Amino acid sequence: MKSSRRSWQVRYRCVACLLASAASAFQIGRGCRLLRLQKSRQFFSRLPLQTSRIPSRPDGLDRMSLAMNGAVEDLAPSKSSSMSPPSGSSDETLSTWSRSTMASQFQFQQLQLETLARILLPSLVSSLISTLLFPPLALSISYLIADPASFAVLSVDSSQFVQNFLTVTGLTFSILVGQTYYFMYQQQESVFNSLFGEVTEAKSLLEQVALVCQGRGDMYQVCLKAVQRYVEEDLKQGLGKEPAQVLSARPMDDPLEIILYLTSVGVPSSIYDTVRSLRQARALRLGALQKKLPPVHLLLLWLLAVIELSSFPVLGAGTQSIGGYNILTIESILFGILTFGVVVTLNVVGELYVGQGGAYNVDAVLAVMVKGLDEELEGRMADVAQSTLSDSWGVDDSERGRMELPSPFNVPRQRYFTSYLNGGEDSEEANSI
Repeated sequence: MKSSRRSWQVRYRCVACLLASAASAFQIGRGCRLLRLQKSRQFFSRLPLQTSRIPSRPDGLDRMSLAMNGAVEDLAPSKSSSMSPPSGSSDETLSTWSRSTMASQFQFQQLQLETLARILLPSLVSSLISTLLFPPLALSISYLIADPASFAVLSVDSSQFVQNFLTVTGLTFSILVGQTYYFMYQQQESVFNSLFGEVTEAKSLLEQVALVCQGRGDMYQVCLKAVQRYVEEDLKQGLGKEPAQVLSARPMDDPLEIILYLTSVGVPSSIYDTVRSLRQARALRLGALQKKLPPVHLLLLWLLAVIELSSFPVLGAGTQSIGGYNILTIESILFGILTFGVVVTLNVVGELYVGQGGAYNVDAVLAVMVKGLDEELEGRMADVAQSTLSDSWGVDDSERGRMELPSPFNVPRQRYFTSYLNGGEDSEEANSI
């Protein structure tokens, strides 16, 4: 009797020490977190502002004069990403840009580590406390029952302990993975819808540019270059960039603003509504591409998968006493199939999380959607180059007055109005499509 009391006292003292150590660890972790936040604030406060380094934006007349003087090369699609340093900058500007980039990366890693610590540390502490408290709690409940019949029923149900452990972990894992998959699938669906709307608005902008710039070759060529730059840099390559960084770019680097400057004289032109609709569709695409879940979420899903799969070897240790190694061979095959299914499910969620470069993403569909727009741009730019070349060969003023720039008034005439000469063959082919 005395030995049992001493054992109980030792256990309670161990639990009290454990709770005290957990409380002290919590306080230490909180103090370390406050210290890290203070250091990060001091680090960011020492960074100079980058807005003062941005060169002043030229007004509409300067941009118009640059475009009309043949500065079309500035509108060509650049190969640098949105994270590249500004071209033509001084050493001080480059150092400021590098420090701001390092600061943003440091802040992102700091947030990931803090989130991981806030999730894992309480979970580990609670797991350790529950492990130490389980034996004394079970013994205290047995002292309260003190009934042989009840013990007989509980001893039979104790064989379901490992199965209940598997049920709880499997239910938790399935709920989190199912909700994550549904959320990522909805995000992918919104990306598809926004891309369809954006490509439609881009085609409408190309048609309106051809109408507004009819008869003005230099202006038409610059606008076509701006549309091509938007398609190549923003629409096609925007899937691999961070949406928040793309949206925070300077307005003077926006090709849509160049089109507004060229086509507006005093007041916004008729293209303004189309550009506004295109920017709204672009904002919907960037909002759909923005990752709503942190990478820590996927790490926690993998951790739950490991916890769920770890219960099966415990079950195998109990069944080997019945069937020996042969039953373990059969269970190993089933365990391998189960592991395959869990890993496939998590990898599908990971593919949806990446957002590009896979069968679950919009890369292939976007290439098909933009194909017609690329062909239209190439055809119109080739026609503009041909007309410019014919002007450079010394055409008379009377002939130059009769020449027309490529526009929607002569392109459909070549494509669709030839059915009257061919006996309606083209119209029948169009109707069959």
